Amino acid sequence: MDGDTRGLGSRVMDGLGRPPRRLLVLGGGAAALALLVDRGLRLDVPPPPPPVPTRRPAPDEALLLSAVADLEHIVAAETSVLAGGEGGGLVRRLRTVNREQLRVLRGRLTNAGVPTAVIDAAVSAGPAPSSRTGSTGTPTPSAAPPTSQRPVRTRRELAVLLDSLGPEDWSALTTATVDTRELLAAAYGQRLAGAVLLGRDVATSPPSPVRPEIVSRTSPLVYAFEVVAAQSSGDQRSRAEDTLAALVRLDIAVSGASSTTPAGWALPYPVTTPEAAGRLATETLSSAVDAGTEVAGPDPSADSLEDVARWSADLQALAVDWDVPLTAFPGATA
Repeated sequence: MDGDTRGLGSRVMDGLGRPPRRLLVLGGGAAALALLVDRGLRLDVPPPPPPVPTRRPAPDEALLLSAVADLEHIVAAETSVLAGGEGGGLVRRLRTVNREQLRVLRGRLTNAGVPTAVIDAAVSAGPAPSSRTGSTGTPTPSAAPPTSQRPVRTRRELAVLLDSLGPEDWSALTTATVDTRELLAAAYGQRLAGAVLLGRDVATSPPSPVRPEIVSRTSPLVYAFEVVAAQSSGDQRSRAEDTLAALVRLDIAVSGASSTTPAGWALPYPVTTPEAAGRLATETLSSAVDAGTEVAGPDPSADSLEDVARWSADLQALAVDWDVPLTAFPGATA
């Protein structure tokens, strides 16, 4: 009887309240886990991913990206002109120089940590459209994205594009670091020289604070080429006379008065032969082309930068006839 009673009680407890063995195990594990957490131990949960770092823009990044987009459009225009059979050797040389500018400016961006994808995106977006004015003061086509602008197919259209720099371009240069300003100012001068070589008159801008310095460097060139013409013969004399006439026009344009031979200016060496005359022509024009940064001064205004670039463009175009080739960044040391 007793045995039956104990067996019955056990069965009753099993039916009413004794937890199953599986629940006991789970409950014990939870209690142990709570105890461990309470004593400072953490669960092995993967940490959240770190925040994506925000890239800090490089110095002058926006300005350089804009310049690269402009240059890509110019190179594409030059390629289009060449494909149409109108370009010739001159447009091919201009494209070579502009491609070198692209290589350098892209390199500055990537060296500063700008991803290639960012540069390519700026190029794909195209140059920002603007209402730019050329040297004559009349509106000229801006370097707008190819999808919204009629393709450039002739040398004349290419010259207009090269001379499409406006006031906002020169103003932007004044906000740049010194190295970037010198580099882009030199590139803009070369760009305008290309327009001159293609037959466009880029003229001079209104007088700027550095105009007296420009005048003081132009008049000696007139004198130098008077000597070159006098000491030359044949084709060299004819070329020297053409250059002299162009320099006289430039001297009048920048001074606002008739051209006069500067007083007290001495030749760097005796010039009594055609060979010495040719050397004087090359060296004086080359020095003038390289003087752009020096003439602009350490803290130039937008007007000064444009004044120097347009003056330099005329000299670069003249210097080509005297074995001074176009370069990507004439006079820049950055």
